[in-house]
Amino acid sequence: MCGLVWQSCKVINPKEQIPTYVHIDSFLFDDCLAGVTRSSKITSVAVYNNNKPIGFFDLPATVPIQANATSELELAPAIAINGMSSLTSVYPFYRFDTSTLIAQPGKIVNRVPHTCFFKDTKVAYISRFDGAPGFARYSGNRDILTVSDPTLIFEGGTGSIMLTAIGDSSEDSTIKSFAIPAGAAFIEFNYKSEVPFYVGLAAKLSTYVTAEPYYLAGIKPSDHWQKFYMNVADFNAQYKGTSYNFFIKAVLDEGQKSGRLLIDNVQLVTF
Repeated sequence: MCGLVWQSCKVINPKEQIPTYVHIDSFLFDDCLAGVTRSSKITSVAVYNNNKPIGFFDLPATVPIQANATSELELAPAIAINGMSSLTSVYPFYRFDTSTLIAQPGKIVNRVPHTCFFKDTKVAYISRFDGAPGFARYSGNRDILTVSDPTLIFEGGTGSIMLTAIGDSSEDSTIKSFAIPAGAAFIEFNYKSEVPFYVGLAAKLSTYVTAEPYYLAGIKPSDHWQKFYMNVADFNAQYKGTSYNFFIKAVLDEGQKSGRLLIDNVQLVTF
């Protein structure tokens, strides 16, 4: 019987707390490292409230947060690694956006988060295409060239591979090799392309011997400029080299007779 244990059989349900909804459209990328492009492609956000993880959300997002009075809201920018939406992660080089959240139960609070590179981030340009492209043909019959046509460029000069006939292809390697330090490491670049293409690395094993290129990502055509983040840390750990070369390979799609690849701001990002 209820009376043997409780004074009353009345069940009391605690009142459910009404969340405050935080709406995030996109991140603004600030200019915090001199001479570095401000282009970015932040596709998702990891949300923390008072250091407690709330969840991972694709942008734009409206995030319900159970908050009382005021709390610290942290928004961590996340990117698609190697262009794969299924492989999204907080980008280790971008700062979190931190603000004070004043609880407004049932209401939507708009937040425009800001981010930029951490100050100890090291950005080394592999090629900006402001002069000579810095690439040499590895195979194929077409080269990568620098163009300055305002209708084609992204920022300053831009690299261009033009395939004009069935059977054309272009496989190009950076002329200068570069070291990749241990730890987090990405190669970023901007692109716009009418053709599918591939990007990868080759490890220089000694002064005179360079391994064959290993392509880490295949990229579909895009009719507008996009940002790409290629993770090179795992390759660096597995294929130990004295230095590395960046490779670009462009081909015509099946049934395609011509097409152009545009690429810009190829840069190595590390700590």
